[in-house]
Amino acid sequence: MTTCPSAAKLSVFLISLVALNACSSKSDSKADSTAIAPAAAVGTSTSSSRGNMQMSGMANMTGDPDRDFLRMMSDHHKGLIAIVHPTLDKKENLAVKGDASKMDKKQDTEIEKMITMLDQQYKDAYTPSVMPDNQRMVDELNGKSGVDYSRTFLKNVIAHHRQAVKMIDEYLPKAKNPQVKSMAEKMKSDQTKEIAELQKKLSVM
Repeated sequence: MTTCPSAAKLSVFLISLVALNACSSKSDSKADSTAIAPAAAVGTSTSSSRGNMQMSGMANMTGDPDRDFLRMMSDHHKGLIAIVHPTLDKKENLAVKGDASKMDKKQDTEIEKMITMLDQQYKDAYTPSVMPDNQRMVDELNGKSGVDYSRTFLKNVIAHHRQAVKMIDEYLPKAKNPQVKSMAEKMKSDQTKEIAELQKKLSVM
């Protein structure tokens, strides 16, 4: 008869222990879910931030791929003009002055065509501006002279042309306007050819 109360007490103890563990488990679960929520929010915020960073320094997007391409490529052309003008203004007889002169005329013609298309087809009186990474290319030429200047000029123009080819490759699958698409394809062909020519010139400089 003396064993029954002890057995009863042991049963009560075991039941209490199980209940305590259950409560602890629920508490831990709540703590975990609370910790996960901010992490997810941070991830979302970071993703959004990256999206904004990709757009930094570029023309504001309108949602129309053809119009947006004309805007961005106008900015891009403006960047190359900013690179070639100081080269043409240098008093030195640089080896790249002939290249700079050709590029200046071609970019002026193309940028005028794109601005006209934006105005006539989209009623968009767009004013191109130099993008930050293109401005850095301009700044990199400051203080240089002779062969050092010419080599830096060629490297920067090659990098600039590659940017253009990448932009065109991203645009073409979305192209809707046949006129803009045709112009983009010609630009890609011309700049791909010019990259090869400038690389050859750079290799022997």
